[in-house]
Amino acid sequence: MHTKVERRGAAAWRQLAPFVVVAIVFVSTRIALLLLTVREEEFVLPSVTNDVKYIYSQWFNVLSEGRFPQDDVMWQYPPAAALVMLAPALLPMGYVESFYWISFAFDVLAFVVLALAGRSRLAMAPAGGWRTMLDRRTQPWALWVWVLGVAIGGPIAYGRYDLIVTSVVVCGLVLLAGRSPEGSRPGRRRGLGGALIGFGAMLKMWPALLLLVLGPTRKIWQAWMAAVATCAALLIAFYAWMPNALSFLSAQGGRGIEIESVGALPFHVAIHHGWEGRVALNYGSMEYLGPYVQLVATLSLAASVFALFWLAYWRTTVRVWRSATAADAALVAVLLFVVTSRVISPQYMVWLVGLAAVCALHFGRRGDSVMGLPVALVLMATALSCVEFPYYFDELMRAERGAVLLVTVRNVLLIAAALIGASRLWRSTRQLDDAGRADVHLPAQRMANLAGEQSAAM
Repeated sequence: MHTKVERRGAAAWRQLAPFVVVAIVFVSTRIALLLLTVREEEFVLPSVTNDVKYIYSQWFNVLSEGRFPQDDVMWQYPPAAALVMLAPALLPMGYVESFYWISFAFDVLAFVVLALAGRSRLAMAPAGGWRTMLDRRTQPWALWVWVLGVAIGGPIAYGRYDLIVTSVVVCGLVLLAGRSPEGSRPGRRRGLGGALIGFGAMLKMWPALLLLVLGPTRKIWQAWMAAVATCAALLIAFYAWMPNALSFLSAQGGRGIEIESVGALPFHVAIHHGWEGRVALNYGSMEYLGPYVQLVATLSLAASVFALFWLAYWRTTVRVWRSATAADAALVAVLLFVVTSRVISPQYMVWLVGLAAVCALHFGRRGDSVMGLPVALVLMATALSCVEFPYYFDELMRAERGAVLLVTVRNVLLIAAALIGASRLWRSTRQLDDAGRADVHLPAQRMANLAGEQSAAM
């Protein structure tokens, strides 16, 4: 009897061990991030938290008076962002320290949600052998992507409010893209997931892209309705009680080309060959202003519109919805938006890391996500972003060769991730190829069924 109990205990430990390891790494890295933010003055490192100290705190003073910042071109956010700016008042510490601890709390929330969503991996792990702990098929990949992705992005993750938005989106997408537990109510999960995505879109606009790629329609209409209702309720409430709630809709019309974006590369070169433009602080970021900037900005907008139409076409022609399709499509959609945008700020990487982590829930044994390589490229780009900002940002403003090369490699990685991801997403959702053969990315059982159907037809 004791031998059986001991064997079961050892097997359970081997299954649990990978989660324990990633939890230890999470605690270690988050202690470091907290020290680099809450105790920032004790480290001789460039600051990446000025937004909290000098911008968010000023917005807090205005918002606490019951109005949105007026004539402030740096306020470019949907009205629910006011809740994030006001939240530090709930804690007894100073505004800056409270903001960092709130960011940490949402970091923990995303970790816990991803851990719970990946708990089924424990049941799939083989029971015997110490190799279970090292088996790549049973690793908690979603947790590893989140833990390492946020960590290698650096303390800017806590120094902006993008991690808070991403955590909300991760929770919503896990509800929408994950497998429903036995006895659960899928409709309620989808409604709550849609409401969280809608709330995320009212914190920052990019989560609205996810509503375009959810499916299939017969299962996801509750999420769309919940998202629309959430957005409408928040917009009406803020519009009724706080002036200038909709000012974000026209806040970015005069933007130039931010120096870290894909479109900035021609100007990095041209500025050394007689181009008459300049780098200046514009809409809260360092941007190129001058001749041909508006042309490149227009081309960037056209590329974004093309990407939007491609996503809409993909969404209306999908033949196969797999369990990972919504998560894969979400990552591709945001990647396409980022690489075609006039701005690529370093905090954008945490958006991609969060979506990549949800994709990684479908890696390994019985997984059907096709985003393995794009996720790896996103993590590499995140590491380079941490080096580029703040350590090479001054050099980038002067368009020095090393800094330009660094940001160009980062952008090439993001472009590659977007194109590879889009190609894999397209092929993985085609039931049959042009020759009538089953797509190689379909689950094995579905491929076998298709093969049997074709044999019977012959």
